[in-house]
Amino acid sequence: MDPRKLAPTLRDVATLAGVSTTIASRVLNDDPVVRVRDETRARILEAAATLGYTPHGVARSLRTSRSDAIGLIMHNLTSPMNTTVLDGVRGRCAEAGYVTLLADSEQLATDSGRLRSFLARGRLDGVILHVGHGYHDKLIADVSRHVPAVLVNSDGSGSVPTARLDDVAAGRTATEHLVALGHAAICFIGGPAEAITSLGRQRGYEEVLREAYPDARVDVISAGWTDELGEDAARQLLSRPQLPTAIVVANAVTAAGVLTVLRQAGINVPNDVSVVGIHDAWFAKHLAVSLTTVRLPLFELGAMAADLLLSTLAGKPTPMNALIVDPPPVLVVRESTAPPRPASHA
Repeated sequence: MDPRKLAPTLRDVATLAGVSTTIASRVLNDDPVVRVRDETRARILEAAATLGYTPHGVARSLRTSRSDAIGLIMHNLTSPMNTTVLDGVRGRCAEAGYVTLLADSEQLATDSGRLRSFLARGRLDGVILHVGHGYHDKLIADVSRHVPAVLVNSDGSGSVPTARLDDVAAGRTATEHLVALGHAAICFIGGPAEAITSLGRQRGYEEVLREAYPDARVDVISAGWTDELGEDAARQLLSRPQLPTAIVVANAVTAAGVLTVLRQAGINVPNDVSVVGIHDAWFAKHLAVSLTTVRLPLFELGAMAADLLLSTLAGKPTPMNALIVDPPPVLVVRESTAPPRPASHA
């Protein structure tokens, strides 16, 4: 198909004008509170005229009503953490009179037909993207070309608003607990190497470790978000001549895999090694050794993402990065952490 015959999109206008899609949308829909320079406004209007773009606001005025539906594209739908985020999104959208339509991010990222069906014209007023590492770039671009979009704890590089957890504080909280117990040889088992959430938690770990022990070794293993990958990371540790005295794991599901392999190898938790997992999943207290965790405000994260999208749909000013600092990460102490044995300092 000749691309010149395709209808221009908001992203096309924003790209030509050199601005974000949010700014382009607010200018083209005559948002009375948007603050942009006169030359920026003129550039956006000229780009729209050049491309023959019809603003969403005009298109919507031709309809008798909104669709009353919000899309939620989510990865790893079986994760106990993600279901809490889902509850936050659904609750806030329901309060505003919207239903939530759920889709799997991995399926939509790899099946363009399903994505087109999900984004069928008029079906959704907006989309919230809670997507896994490796999928979000493509989905952000594809989705935001058609409807207003908001991200959940991902890096949109400023292209769409994002609701974020304080992952650095989470990493700090976990590591501060271990340092307070007397641990210095602390390993961090993270998610995928480039995942922004894992990198934030790793940064918190490194900050506390360096503050407490300036000469301490930063010890990082990149794993992932599944118990199987946690098992693989634990086997890497067991192949070393000496184990750390404590481990911070960036995800509770991954931590469950770490605990399984340590138990199978005869390593006593917490007497030989202490373990802290980030996220307080329901299963954490039911493991063979109940897991000390850092609880994050996941319900509030979902609600914040919904609020950002609802504000965008209402034409209100919307922050591009909304960091949830209240409630803060909370340490939940269970059986998997204890002071190191005196011999570990030898």
